[in-house]
Amino acid sequence: MGVGSSKQETFLDPLRPQRPPLTSGAGLQALQQAESIDRYQNRVSNSNINRMARAKQTYLPSLLSVKRKIPPADLSKPWPNGQVIWMEPSADGGLPHTRPPFYICLSRTFPENLLSSTLLHERVHVSQRLHPKEWNKLLEEVWSMKPWKGQLPSDIDMRRRLNPDLLMAGFFSWKDDFVPLALFQSTTQPNLQTVDIVWWQISTRTLHRNPPPGWVDFFGPVHPGHEHPYELIAYSIENSSSTKAYTSIKSRLDAIPSSEV
Repeated sequence: MGVGSSKQETFLDPLRPQRPPLTSGAGLQALQQAESIDRYQNRVSNSNINRMARAKQTYLPSLLSVKRKIPPADLSKPWPNGQVIWMEPSADGGLPHTRPPFYICLSRTFPENLLSSTLLHERVHVSQRLHPKEWNKLLEEVWSMKPWKGQLPSDIDMRRRLNPDLLMAGFFSWKDDFVPLALFQSTTQPNLQTVDIVWWQISTRTLHRNPPPGWVDFFGPVHPGHEHPYELIAYSIENSSSTKAYTSIKSRLDAIPSSEV
């Protein structure tokens, strides 16, 4: 992973406070607050395949004290600081993720060399949570991506991997016809890190395992982040992508509000 960013600003922004990381009791309270908003754990428990994928995991804040420094957000960019909750290593398979309204959940054993770039990625997700109207407007105008309110066939919907970063964002369609999805490869031994990126075509009600015409040319080679435009842009910012998609949108990112209070 790599990050391209300007020199870190050192002043404080009262609209983007630096909150202390949370563990144990305080972390549990924060997760309970998040659950009252997005019902993530409830949705997991009500989905057979997602429940199986997390069967041997413990979704709890770290029970141990964690003395690790959190790099602050680059205040020359519009990304919020959010607030880190240090999690038990098995929580969601150790995958970093966000919960509402601004929590960033990281394993207490998360590799130090990946911390800064991953925080950038997750802070973009916090921004998407806080300012969905502005993000959705930008994605529609530049990427031809917009929210889709339709329904998937039940046999496809039941195979979707639930991603806490995307729960409240809903589906998006590209060019009014193709809805990207992440489906578990196995229905008997699902793994959070083993998914296929597929596209539901609205006009023909067909599931495609190959990208739509023009997709790879614009968004680049398919990787797990292609499941949703919110993930695509977070990966693009984290890695300073050279794709046509990121080139077309990066000059307009400063228009995203930076406030998180």
